[in-house]
Amino acid sequence: MASPAKGASRLVVVVLAMFSFASCTAVAEGGGPGSPTRSVETQPSGDGPANTPRSTSSAESRSGQPSSSPGPKDFVYRQGRHLMLNGRPYKFTGMNIYNATSDDSHPCWYSMGTQDLVELALDQIGPGRDPTSTKAPPGSVIRSWFFQFQATQKGRRDWSTFDAVLRAAWNRGYKVIPVLINQWGDCEGWPNSEAGFKTESWYRTGYKTEPTSPGMKKTYKEWVREVVTRYRDNPTILAWQLVNEASAETGHGGPCSSTASASLTNFTADMGKLVKSIDPNHLLSLGTIGSGQCGTRGAEYLNVHAVPQIDLCEYHDYDDPLPVPGDQWNGMRRRLDQCRQLNKPLFVGELGVPPSKVGGTLAERGRIVQKKVEAQMSAGVVGIMAWVWRLGEEGGSSLQGFEIGPDDPVLKVLASGG
Repeated sequence: MASPAKGASRLVVVVLAMFSFASCTAVAEGGGPGSPTRSVETQPSGDGPANTPRSTSSAESRSGQPSSSPGPKDFVYRQGRHLMLNGRPYKFTGMNIYNATSDDSHPCWYSMGTQDLVELALDQIGPGRDPTSTKAPPGSVIRSWFFQFQATQKGRRDWSTFDAVLRAAWNRGYKVIPVLINQWGDCEGWPNSEAGFKTESWYRTGYKTEPTSPGMKKTYKEWVREVVTRYRDNPTILAWQLVNEASAETGHGGPCSSTASASLTNFTADMGKLVKSIDPNHLLSLGTIGSGQCGTRGAEYLNVHAVPQIDLCEYHDYDDPLPVPGDQWNGMRRRLDQCRQLNKPLFVGELGVPPSKVGGTLAERGRIVQKKVEAQMSAGVVGIMAWVWRLGEEGGSSLQGFEIGPDDPVLKVLASGG
């Protein structure tokens, strides 16, 4: 969604990490489970117990092109419109915990950023089908911001919150979808959402020439190269996501030009080649709302997702009571049809339902979400991520907003896959 405020109440209309195998910084830099340390300006140690070597044996992988062949153990991979894990079909459900990497020096809703707090969140979400285990069932996923802003302390690189999220996810049996920049600028150190809004000009050239936000050392393209290189061997990561809700207007609230889709497609192709040249084993998503935004309207959605390096299509489900939402031009069924043409899977990166819009109770929201999950999975969706998690200590579930907390009926729906 558009901003941190959406996590509290979604006042803005929709226009939303396991032990660090690649770095193992908790061990290599003096920490351990439950006691993350500051890992400033360090490189991955590469000596973790499940540090899986990269598989770059094929010419296709070496050239930066995607491969649907099985990768190393525990990496999710794609076979056409289906996802696979260790030779078995893979579908997923989970929760957006976008502020998981944020601490007191990087405000983003409320602070988390430690292994203890992320594990607390995952424990409150619950172990799913097996209440006797601390491990979540297969197919449990969280989605979180992995912005340069959260990995910078006093002008120096600091990976500690990222490492903490990945360790916590590993310990609890989760995979992670890291999102690498925000369309809106929230949670990136900008004074307001408008100041950090990504325009068509940014998608044309700004991502290669401008720091990601005030005080940051690197451009977006440089940042992506750095973070993907660090975590490319980490199978806790399900897929990289280039942008949260990419859209290429001429300005914040501005018109959509006739070149918007071409600009967004060229950006996606350039970044896709970069990511896959570094990391051929992780899946890659552009990051779209999918319901008719600038650059992805109608047939433009198919064109953008036709970029060979993009593995996953995405849709965000808000403000529509239908189990499979949207119209004939930009609705979910149209997006599923387009992705079938591309032989690629589609997942729902955000699904948000305020109880106040569906009868006013958490139980009724749970029933609505259950209908959506059942219908969307039956229609061909491979994953659904609910918006948005809030710790019980921070207020838990809300009747007015989108927040989902401990013991919310939605959690049982997600654990059962519908």
